[in-house]
Amino acid sequence: MHAREEGPGERGPVEPLPDFRGGSGAGDAVGGPRTRDPEGRDSSTGRPGGPRKGLVLSLLGGCGLLAVLILVVALVLWNAVASPTASDPSTGPTTQGSESPSEQPGEYVPGQEEEPLGGASPTITAAPTRPCTLHDGTSRTPQVEGTVRGGGIEYELQEGWSSAIDWGVQDSYVVDVATSDQYVEAGWHSVATVGGVEFPEDEGGYPGAQEAARTIFQCDVTRDMVTDLYSDPLTVQDLRDEEITIDGHDAWIVGGTVQLAENEVFESTDAWDLVVIVVDAPQGPAAFIGGAATGLDGQVADLDAMVESLAVTG
Repeated sequence: MHAREEGPGERGPVEPLPDFRGGSGAGDAVGGPRTRDPEGRDSSTGRPGGPRKGLVLSLLGGCGLLAVLILVVALVLWNAVASPTASDPSTGPTTQGSESPSEQPGEYVPGQEEEPLGGASPTITAAPTRPCTLHDGTSRTPQVEGTVRGGGIEYELQEGWSSAIDWGVQDSYVVDVATSDQYVEAGWHSVATVGGVEFPEDEGGYPGAQEAARTIFQCDVTRDMVTDLYSDPLTVQDLRDEEITIDGHDAWIVGGTVQLAENEVFESTDAWDLVVIVVDAPQGPAAFIGGAATGLDGQVADLDAMVESLAVTG
């Protein structure tokens, strides 16, 4: 999402509009809002003993008690050996209470190899550990009428969307960008971007489509300009985080519905759908980053159409 104060034909960056542990979130970006659980006997006679009987009974009683004590001690020692110890995490029960806040189900972190997340439960999204680096987003790819191209991929331009506005640098880790947008209300726009993906060498270089997609998504929803716009704590509904294929090439998608804060009054919507797809394209990794106001059915349908139309250009 973007907001814009300038006229529709002017160029330049837009001034403003919460992982999958997931720094700073200082970058600006994605397609969301832009601007804004016994008896004893005598042993010699064979007769029952008098005083000796009591002595024998006492001795037998004492021996019996000693035997019981020995048995109890043995059982205790056996249990101590057989029972799991606190230092052996591979045995014995574990409880959810032993998990740290950052290990609770429903939260992911870039770089971890956990199972893909999904479902309708709200998901708290941690800020990324990466610095959300912004590159020069200048477009280098010639545009073709009816499509939006950048970084070796393209999508079909949807009716009612414009590619005339230059949004400048809005998304982390993308270069050679091209965008289209559609007005929502009060200076806010939904934006769909394509471009190449570059992670600096001093950050370890390109981490693969999975981590790249997660990082770009998290950078977008935790950037400074939207921390007040989204709900606190930040929640992502219907999170989709899985491997897909785009035009025969391996890719990773991270998407979901991000709730707006209760004090943010929009007449048309109370949430934004956000989608990030990173494709391992022949020219190098490329990304699609798009958003739509959930209260505008046509805009949501357009976003789905853009994803369906994604193709590799080289």
